[in-house]
Amino acid sequence: MRRLSATGFCTVWLGVATLLAAYPSAAGVSENDLRRMEEQVALQSAESKRLSEEAEQINREIASLSRKMVNYANLIQNNEEKISSMETELKKLQEELNQTEAEFSREDENLIKTLAALQNLALKPTESLFVQPLTPVEIIRSAMLLRETVPYLEQNARRIKIKLEQIEKQKQKVETQFNKIVARKKMMEREHEELKTLSRKKSKLRSSIERRSAAAREKVEKLASQAQDLRDLLNKLEKERLEKRRREQEAERKRLAEEERRKKQEETQRADLIKLKPQAIKELGEGFIRAKGKLPMPARGTIVTRYGEEISKGVSSKGIIVKTRPQAQVISPFDGNVIFAGPFRGYGNLIIIEHGKGYLSLLAGLDSVDCELGQMLLAGEPVGQMPDSADSKLYIEIRKDNHPINPLTWIKE
Repeated sequence: MRRLSATGFCTVWLGVATLLAAYPSAAGVSENDLRRMEEQVALQSAESKRLSEEAEQINREIASLSRKMVNYANLIQNNEEKISSMETELKKLQEELNQTEAEFSREDENLIKTLAALQNLALKPTESLFVQPLTPVEIIRSAMLLRETVPYLEQNARRIKIKLEQIEKQKQKVETQFNKIVARKKMMEREHEELKTLSRKKSKLRSSIERRSAAAREKVEKLASQAQDLRDLLNKLEKERLEKRRREQEAERKRLAEEERRKKQEETQRADLIKLKPQAIKELGEGFIRAKGKLPMPARGTIVTRYGEEISKGVSSKGIIVKTRPQAQVISPFDGNVIFAGPFRGYGNLIIIEHGKGYLSLLAGLDSVDCELGQMLLAGEPVGQMPDSADSKLYIEIRKDNHPINPLTWIKE
């Protein structure tokens, strides 16, 4: 059936009103127009319902993406720890290899000198031994020493052979370990890229749901306006049945209003992953308090500055500082709402997350920020990455009613 536009409706209504004023018998024709208008209202209601269902589906996809991003962030942090461990083992293997090669060089030099001496002696005729300025006892002693030297040389040669084999094995270990590190780093790069792809997809879905929601609200408003106009026109066309028709329409209006009110109430109560209502933030605070001592460290690394430690004369740290790997993944320590995300004075890139009940967490020193103002975060969801520097340090602070408290009493080390 062909749909009428809003301009078409207005034209029909004006035409009907004109006909009604001039020809009372034109009411029959106007009723046909009204039926067409009612059919249009029904079609728009169905369209609004379809858009609402699509919005629900997109919300589920965003929730699924958030969970995947939490898993990817955890996987990346685990790989960072493994690479650090592998690099430490590689350094140890290289030190052992250098030590073994040095020992081999010393043994090799001694062996070369001994073989040179024997070769020099072997080149002399046997008779020359008797004309040497040596006593018979010294000649016999020299012969005994030579006889003892040969087994020693054989034993020394075997030992050198074993060391050569050990050096070869160590070289293979070093090469194997190096290849493992390269492969692990490549895997981390792929994981980072997948994480960024998921983040971009999440942003596109967020924009899509905002556009669809706006369109749905606009159509609902038009529908309500058309329904009101329809009731007014019906009252004008059918004065003789005004009372009966009014009661029927009033009942229908109440039903639609109640249905609309219920839909708005459900929409208000729905957990929106993009923007969280203040009352939901308050409920999160209870969970944050119960999680004391169990929160995950926002980034893997070593604590280099603790809470309360003096960082300059008369100035103590209000949080902790963690030395991380280059480009380390940073996550949200708990569910919350982003109330600040971006550069701030001497903090560099700063993220402030509200957890409810007056609790806030501050993360500073990031190179890139992957969250937005007003965005709802899940515990463990990635919020950014550290700089590509060997001296990357993440500043972590937790506040209660805007007063710093010791993060280590809340974070599980």
